Amino acid sequence: MTTIIFSRLLLLTALCSASALSASVTGRVVDAAGQPVKNATVIADNTLFYNTNVIGYTDANGKYKLDISKPIGTWNVTAKVNLKYGDYEVGIDLIPENPKLLAGTEGGVRNFTFKPKPATSADPYGSLGWVFLGSAIGVYDIDETKVELTLTPVGKLADGSAGSVIRGHPLKSADGAVLANVMWGTYRVTATYEGKPLQISRRPRPGEDEDYAWGSSYTGPFVTGFYQLKPSLFLEVRH
Repeated sequence: MTTIIFSRLLLLTALCSASALSASVTGRVVDAAGQPVKNATVIADNTLFYNTNVIGYTDANGKYKLDISKPIGTWNVTAKVNLKYGDYEVGIDLIPENPKLLAGTEGGVRNFTFKPKPATSADPYGSLGWVFLGSAIGVYDIDETKVELTLTPVGKLADGSAGSVIRGHPLKSADGAVLANVMWGTYRVTATYEGKPLQISRRPRPGEDEDYAWGSSYTGPFVTGFYQLKPSLFLEVRH
């Protein structure tokens, strides 16, 4: 009898230990090149109880572990990277390998990648910086979505990299034509339309008295303005 009770106790202990081990979410955060991302913020949000979450950070290897055993319920796990740009801190949502909810009694693995969210016609904003493009006052014969922009980084960008040359066409959005997923920093920008170069300038912000010179290129940083929630690059073009 004693042997049976002892065996049951061992079994119960093993089950409890397994439950405790499984009541965690673990994972890794890497960049687009597969390199670990340190100090990414990982948030496990309980879907049953309001404003109840567990927050952790990745280590030097991009790994993290969060205890989601309490309270009961399922958990939505997300991750983000906070980048400092000038006086601003910009949060970037990371791309989950598996976006499904987790049961706290089971736990699991959730990995994330620090890479731009694709910009589409349905969602043209992506997840990084925005370059908004408009036509100069009195110019009506330029379709901004057919303008090809070339952005060359000047100095280091907000993620600490030297960046690379970006070429692309803006997409239509509720805020006008926008080229998304540009890392915050200073760029030299040129524009062409139907194969011909355009003149380009920064768009003055409301209430701003300064006039910006027109030229074959514009060099400048991302700035705040036009009611946008994060620093952006606001440009105008003309023939």
